[in-house]
Amino acid sequence: MSDKSLLFYERIVALQADAHRQLRIQASPRGMAFARITHSVLLAATELPMAALDYPCVFVSTPTGLALIALLGVRDGENLMVEADGRWAEHRYVPAFIRRYPFILAEAAGQPDMTVCIDEAYDGCSQTEGEALFDAQGQPSAYLRQVQDLLVGFHRDLALTSQWVRELEQLDLLVERNIGHEHNGQRTVLQGFKVVDETKLKSLPPETVQGLFASGAMGWIYTHLLSMNNVTKLGWRLDARLAN
Repeated sequence: MSDKSLLFYERIVALQADAHRQLRIQASPRGMAFARITHSVLLAATELPMAALDYPCVFVSTPTGLALIALLGVRDGENLMVEADGRWAEHRYVPAFIRRYPFILAEAAGQPDMTVCIDEAYDGCSQTEGEALFDAQGQPSAYLRQVQDLLVGFHRDLALTSQWVRELEQLDLLVERNIGHEHNGQRTVLQGFKVVDETKLKSLPPETVQGLFASGAMGWIYTHLLSMNNVTKLGWRLDARLAN
């Protein structure tokens, strides 16, 4: 797993029926404060229709290649979607990267299957309150099966997203772009992003364009481009926060 995929995870351990038979999970008393200093998260392209309504969705370099992210703030280390009391901003999409916490899938060397892991540092872990992870026979509970479905689906969608991003690279559609915001005469700039260049997109051969439409990739491209309007909205949220 890359650093970008871990972020707020601290002590990741594999879930095991024997070791975690009594473990229960409840909502953190701090809400989503764990994500307070995370200004961007990995995003699956399948999330674009919802995420692009609220966030700039752009591309960044990671140790494993370019990836799609949702930008949650316009200053490094500041998530504008986490309120002072730890709640996520009302009526704003919560990316799957955030929703899956404190769980994560991990690959074991030489093993074809992935293992469900948990962050033992999560303050919603309990022996008495919340959702049980295993039943009395040591089998995954209905709650844990739902978690597994979320994790496996997100992992699959990230793999699909990686294929899409590689296709954009191969078509030479991505260009560098900085994202900035000015407040009271002081300008903040986040660097290192890439976006689709519309001029290059319009110059593609017709058969290539047809292929992008047929695969659904063209819809994702234009949703990504429309999401860039949210840079201004993030700036407004920052202005409102600084004014209080």
